Amino acid sequence: MNISQDPRISAELSTLMSMKMSASKLVLPPSKKAGSKMSGRHQSKYRGRGINFEEFRHYQMGDDVRNLDWKVTMRTGEPHIRVYSEEKDKPVILVVDQRTSMFFSSVDTMKSVVAAHIGACCAWSVIKSNDRIGALLFNDFEAKWYKPQRNIAHVSRVLKTLTSMNQSLVTTSSKFQSFKPMLSQSISKKSKINSPDKAVTEQPSLSLGLTKLMKLKLKGSLLIFISDFSGMKPDDVERIKWLKRHNDVLGIAINDPMEVNLMFSDPMLISDGNHQLPVSQSMNTKLGDYNKWLGQEKSARQTLFGSAGFPLIELDTSGHHINHFLNKVRG
Repeated sequence: MNISQDPRISAELSTLMSMKMSASKLVLPPSKKAGSKMSGRHQSKYRGRGINFEEFRHYQMGDDVRNLDWKVTMRTGEPHIRVYSEEKDKPVILVVDQRTSMFFSSVDTMKSVVAAHIGACCAWSVIKSNDRIGALLFNDFEAKWYKPQRNIAHVSRVLKTLTSMNQSLVTTSSKFQSFKPMLSQSISKKSKINSPDKAVTEQPSLSLGLTKLMKLKLKGSLLIFISDFSGMKPDDVERIKWLKRHNDVLGIAINDPMEVNLMFSDPMLISDGNHQLPVSQSMNTKLGDYNKWLGQEKSARQTLFGSAGFPLIELDTSGHHINHFLNKVRG
């Protein structure tokens, strides 16, 4: 089989379109910012002269006299108005990472493919709920924005671009540069552990996608980040915090087991496409500081996204990501 045709390595548009079936089992979490129960899954509530009765309350200076309820006013002897709620849909924005760091798996399915599948599943779920879906798709070089819409043709356009970005990784990552920052910089030929911070800054960060989001000045949306969150810089963290102040934010982290706890059980050769490095179990004792740093990065991500009201959802590259995702959202 051609490497580009392996469904574990690159996503197919037909597969993303078929995620509509999995989406039938998915219910995304409702807004945490609405302040009260909502009639829809992703709706924000604005009080005013809408269509749904909310409550009676005392008349206050500045209230619209057209909302005075004369029956209650006569019964209580004090002016009361009827308060209505105007319900507006809360758009969902998918932020899908397709950088070269996502083109990696030591188990089964590339992180980039996992992200594409989960993004498609979320998109179909939003359409099923009759809400608007938008998307920001980004890689190392560009960020493409799709304004929220509520129709199948729009989702098809988003998924077509997502497929194109995903499949381009097969050629642009032919040298497997995603592995280079993690290993070539962190483990020298003398098996000396260098500063992890230096390794991380070598790879393309999230800045391209986050900067685009900031320029859009989104407010009142549910933002779903699907990424490995590698190479996150302090400025990226501040951008996410700003977005959280104005939107609901759900983080879906995709990581390979090797990125969670780097250990070697058998002798092997690791390559970044230019150089080869022999590794073996004897190096594991020297990986302690690096694995400790990986744990700190994971905790920081959990804190950053967990404080938004939604726990960070973590998925792996085992190939069971759809079932794991559905179970975690339900749970």
